[in-house]
Amino acid sequence: MERNTRSSARYIGIDLARFLAVIGMMANHLVAIVGSNPTASLLDQRAAEIATTLTSGIAAVLFAVLGGVSAVFASKRALAAGRRGAAVIGIVLRGLILIALGLWLGALNVPIIVVLAYYGVALILVSVFVAAPSWVLATTAAALWLAGGPLNALARQTLEVVEEAGSPSFESIAEQPLETVRGLLLTGAYPAITWVAYLLVGMLIARALIAANERGKLSRTALGLAGLGVLLATVATLISNWTLANLARFGVAAPEGLDMALFTKFLGMQQFGAPTSPELWAQLVAAPHSGSPIEMLRTVGIALAVIGLLVTLFDSRGAAPGPVTDVFRAAGAAPLTIYTLHLVATSIAYAPVYAGVDLSAGTPWWIAGLGAFGIQLAGVLVIGVILSLLKRRGPLEALTSGIVHTLTRT
Repeated sequence: MERNTRSSARYIGIDLARFLAVIGMMANHLVAIVGSNPTASLLDQRAAEIATTLTSGIAAVLFAVLGGVSAVFASKRALAAGRRGAAVIGIVLRGLILIALGLWLGALNVPIIVVLAYYGVALILVSVFVAAPSWVLATTAAALWLAGGPLNALARQTLEVVEEAGSPSFESIAEQPLETVRGLLLTGAYPAITWVAYLLVGMLIARALIAANERGKLSRTALGLAGLGVLLATVATLISNWTLANLARFGVAAPEGLDMALFTKFLGMQQFGAPTSPELWAQLVAAPHSGSPIEMLRTVGIALAVIGLLVTLFDSRGAAPGPVTDVFRAAGAAPLTIYTLHLVATSIAYAPVYAGVDLSAGTPWWIAGLGAFGIQLAGVLVIGVILSLLKRRGPLEALTSGIVHTLTRT
């Protein structure tokens, strides 16, 4: 029988998955972005292509799914003590803290849509599910998975908007409250109608891992999740590729004056939080950040594969991490701190751009590209080393937990 002697400790694999999620978002913000810059070096252009393939629409979803995992872990003690109200309130408070931090960071001048306010709203919405049976979570997630994409696309078509809210901020809340709130829930880049489903999937994953750990079958369950994830991602990719190659079967034609091959390429590119159309064919295209059923199936599959594989490798035998692994684990255990510092550092680097400095000769290597990513990755690893040596959590994580524990204590 398998044993996990660290049943009451953090899951190393989950923290490592968090590390990959945050680093993936950083790569998307700093490396993938130069793909549209004709002055970028050939190396940066190739790196941008790879970063886009590996992170676009994937890293953010992994971050969201792990948010659901964290919600279960954070509420486990209160639920075990029979304090359901405290468990729900604790998740709501975490969501409110994320919204406040996200609105503050939303004012930064960066070419990045800040996810935290969206994440906080979705977290508040799923708080009522922390004590619900798993079948309720699964049913709700399935309903949002099937209906969310077409409803979102139809709503945007009716409202005649592609995307609104951008990076929500205190200023946007004051000046455009309706559009900002509507964006957070439906018409934004990371709408709650999609992210709630991702969080619910994460909650189901966490429950499966906890139950398997208690039965001594963690490795088998984690490996099964990884295999399921690979299957889902593969099937979704095949369906999407077939749909894009057979658009004529659905009666889809390129707009007048636009080459069909170019139009097809556009349909498979990153979207703005919803499918390009409420019609069936658009729901079968796995365009990044589209929230279509097939895109959600693909990205959830990838998240399952990453989480399942890492838990299998690092948690099934209950061994403590080595010093090198613990650096990555410690950094992964501080995703909020690292994400915030990443945005602040990026805003400082981009200050000359927004100040009107002439960059016609090209973007400096420390602003975007492999160089900028290398600098920030080195900073992340330094943070990991410090937290590992001190055996501490990230400061924002510790502050959030302190606030929640203080306000839910009875």
